[in-house]
Amino acid sequence: MCRELGCRDFILAAIRPRCWNDDLTPWEGPGLFADDAPFAGKAAEQLRLLESQIIPRVEGGAPRKPEQRVLAGYSLAGLFATWATFNSAAFGRVASASGSLWYPDFTGYAAANKFAREPACAYFSLGSKEARTPSRLLRNVAQGTRDVVDLFEARGVPTVFEQNPGNHFKEPALRMAKGIAWALGR
Repeated sequence: MCRELGCRDFILAAIRPRCWNDDLTPWEGPGLFADDAPFAGKAAEQLRLLESQIIPRVEGGAPRKPEQRVLAGYSLAGLFATWATFNSAAFGRVASASGSLWYPDFTGYAAANKFAREPACAYFSLGSKEARTPSRLLRNVAQGTRDVVDLFEARGVPTVFEQNPGNHFKEPALRMAKGIAWALGR
């Protein structure tokens, strides 16, 4: 899909964490619904794995050293990518598509912390119907996303926010491709 959007050639490393809900959340948090297990908050461990093992393995097999790295993610991975900008200098660009920026206390965390490395650019997107949900936590996604976008813009990061039609599950591959293509094109 990135090629269809006119994106130049790049190396894509798709990483599947052991446990999505645990490995991509920055700190412990309540489950979305009454019967859900709480989030374990193991993002720091996932980031260490990414920096110490995954990046060297991917780039060691690459034909040339990358000009830039984009950390991109969808849903909780979008939260992780955004959180990582405050905790790692390994990535110069971020793309968060339908990011879980509803996560408890995340906007306060972002406001209280400096970037580990100021991003060259940041892309955020959200479905127009994502805040319409019975989950009290998920209802905050639109406001949380707006707050984070405003924060990145206020700190001088070239930032774009795109609202897509539909809910969280509509066209995730296209949404990710749009974010990656935008970040690589800057």
